This record gives sequence, structure tokens and C-alpha cells, in this order.
Amino acid sequence: VLTALDQTWHPEHFFCAHCGNVFGDDGFHERSGKPYCRQDFLAMFAPKCQGCERPVMDNYLSALQGVWHPECFVCAECLSGFAIGSFFELEGRPYCELHFHQRQGSICHGCSRPVTGRCITAAGRKYHPEHFICAYCLGQLQKGTFRERGDKMYCQACHDKLFL
Repeated sequence: VLTALDQTWHPEHFFCAHCGNVFGDDGFHERSGKPYCRQDFLAMFAPKCQGCERPVMDNYLSALQGVWHPECFVCAECLSGFAIGSFFELEGRPYCELHFHQRQGSICHGCSRPVTGRCITAAGRKYHPEHFICAYCLGQLQKGTFRERGDKMYCQACHDKLFL
């Protein structure tokens, strides 16, 4: 005879309320007055990691309205951790700065880095102002006074010299 949950039980009648297995050395967990084995208790009641959907039992982080195992909280694109501690959110998923900006279409066509400040948009591409330059003389271009040839930008003078 054993006593648990304020009741007396025959050992063979004290089993998991979900799977029906008798409790072994792991003991039991209680929820709403019912006993559960560890596996069922975690599967049914423990919060789930937003990254892997497995139960979170001890070490975790809270972010993006959920809990995460530390090893699961990584960029959704490259799977790298956030060493500097900052991440970007898009559609409920964490991203590193580069992949967030790639998905947003805010990568500089000149240097392939994220455009976070002032931005020039020309020919459907984004540029840092300092990277919006003539492909031939490397002089700074002004919006509206450049010529496009292929996927390259030229100042009026270089364009005329090279192509006319």
C-alpha cells in the first residue's frame, strides 16, 4: 500500500493518468489531482520551445512571445547564434541583421551590407549614399543624373564617353 495525492493506493493501481504505465524510479508529477509519468507530464503540460517544439524543462530564454532552448534561438536563415545579443524579428522568427535585411530587400547593391540609415533607391536597387557611384570614374552619382547600362550605373560624362 502507498499513499500519494492524499489517497491510499495499491501499487498496481497507482499509474499514469495518460499512458497507464506504473511509475518507476522517476516517480510521478501531479496536475489537477491526477498523477502523470515524467514523459507524459512534459509532453502535455510543459511549455514548448518555439524553435524545436520539444518541452522546455530548465534553461530557457523568453523572446518573441515564447520560450526557447538557448541552442534553438538562432537566425532562422543561417542558424547562427546572436553573439552580440541583438536579433531582428520577422513574422515571429528571429534573424541576424544580414538575413533580416535580405528578406526585407534592404541590402546595398554596392557593398552587399544592410542599409540602415540614409538610402538611395535607383533602378530598383538600394544603395548607401556613399556607394551610389559611377562604375567607371567612381565619382558620387546624384539621383536623376545617372545613366544605367547593364546592371551598372554611370555618370552622364562617362556613359557618353564609353557608349556613344
